[in-house]
Amino acid sequence: MWVNYLDQALLLAALAVTVNLLVGYAGQVSVAHAAFAGVGGYTIAYLSGVHDWPYLASLAVAVLIATAFGVVIGLIALGLEQEYLILMTLAFSLGIIGVFATFDSLGGVMGLTGVDGLRLFGLELEEPSDWLIPSAVVLALVFAICRRLGESPYGRILKGIREDAVATRALGKNTFGHKIGIFAITSGLTGLIGGVYSGWLGQATPSAFGFPLAMAVFAMVIVGGNANLPGSIVAGVGLTMIEPVLRGVLGFQSTQAALLQVVLYGALLVLVMIVRPQGLFPERSKRVAAPTARATVAPRPERPDEHAADVVLRAEGLSKRFGGIVAARDISLELRRGTVTALVGPNGAGKTTVFNLLTGTIAPDAGSVTLNGAELVGMRPDLVVRAGLVRTFQDVRLLNRLTCLENVMLAVPDQQGERLGRLFVPGRAISRADRGVAAQALEWLDFVGMADQAATPSDALSYGQSKLVSLARALATRADVLLLDEPASGVDAAWVETMLSMVAAVRDEGRTVCLVEHNLDVVRELSDHTYFMELGEITASGTLAELTGSARLAEAYFGAQ
Repeated sequence: MWVNYLDQALLLAALAVTVNLLVGYAGQVSVAHAAFAGVGGYTIAYLSGVHDWPYLASLAVAVLIATAFGVVIGLIALGLEQEYLILMTLAFSLGIIGVFATFDSLGGVMGLTGVDGLRLFGLELEEPSDWLIPSAVVLALVFAICRRLGESPYGRILKGIREDAVATRALGKNTFGHKIGIFAITSGLTGLIGGVYSGWLGQATPSAFGFPLAMAVFAMVIVGGNANLPGSIVAGVGLTMIEPVLRGVLGFQSTQAALLQVVLYGALLVLVMIVRPQGLFPERSKRVAAPTARATVAPRPERPDEHAADVVLRAEGLSKRFGGIVAARDISLELRRGTVTALVGPNGAGKTTVFNLLTGTIAPDAGSVTLNGAELVGMRPDLVVRAGLVRTFQDVRLLNRLTCLENVMLAVPDQQGERLGRLFVPGRAISRADRGVAAQALEWLDFVGMADQAATPSDALSYGQSKLVSLARALATRADVLLLDEPASGVDAAWVETMLSMVAAVRDEGRTVCLVEHNLDVVRELSDHTYFMELGEITASGTLAELTGSARLAEAYFGAQ
């Protein structure tokens, strides 16, 4: 009995690891992975059990079919909001189990039974003890793959998606591609686990891969801790072994033990959610060494003649309607290299909408945006960032459960470990490269005076500190043009002075800055050129002194400051 339960515990722990990678790291709550395991299990039962295929070949087909299902369902579901993703994957899970139970070729409601005589690398898999090594190998393989993915630059993007997909995409990361990728990978691994699970059971039935299995695995993930893969293994083995302990040690009958196990599952879940909602083993953050020296800023050059500097970004005729509301009408502006341009106007004038149009977050109805002569309209927002245009947000949008260092590391472009093809190449190249990324991120934190907070979770920062980390994160993208949305708003006077010096230092590095700002003292201190917006249009431009000298503008906006 004990060996049989240990086989099951190892396989369910492996299943929990894959679900934790999807849910705990990427934040994609899917209840379909028990059904994906069913796809793998039924593939084995059909090919090896009915048609006498070699078990290893059947496992390979099971992985491929489950991966294909994962890609298809991912393409359909992952563009949806989280609540719809849950419903979509639930519908798929119920539908696939219904398909299994409907077709006679798949055994109908009784499933496919009598799957025996399986051999793997010459090993006969007849007794429960024969399945210990395959089950342990599958768990080790799944854990190694998931850990490699999760604790890498690829996994950092997954965590960014979990925390804030919009902010992660605004740092140049292809969030949709990563969602599809992780859904496909975890589905394929789940198909492998399901194939071994059915081989161990000797059958594939609708009840074996139904909703109770999905909920049991979720319980293991929650108890073990989100984004902690060893925790999933401990919880998976521990929770699975409750029933044999009740039967073999405490003497309960089989039916009583099964029912009491469900009660204990529920009680443990409630207790964990109340006492330790992060799970028994919480998520671990990136460790950093203390900075040894402050990064240096290049000597301040003479400020360029604003009219003589090259135009880096040009927008012409940008317009956008939302139904009957005109959010932007015929917006045209120029940003010149090494200068600071301000975009001012009353609330609701459309300033943030302009940033959204420039960065591809919103597609314009008409108009053009060129960066160094290259057209940006029609590009995905992540590609716009890679082309050299990055933005910050008025509400900051740091990734709360990531440290300051991890927030900035996420923004560093072209990391080797973000590409699956490089991630599984043997050697330590990825870890060495990631240490280099951490060093770069630490330099940018040092640049804005936040290196001593590198290991601090970003949700523990003050508002002013979070603005500085947001600036460091934008700088780490190496983009030539920075769009800063109200960098000094809501910040006390001391932090305003710090932010002013940081933006000035960025300009003096030769980067181009456009800022939306209501604080006219900030605009007066920083801006080389100012555009005035009202009702979705740019109605005036010039120096701030020229704009404040206009009687009409003073009455419409500046006089109210």
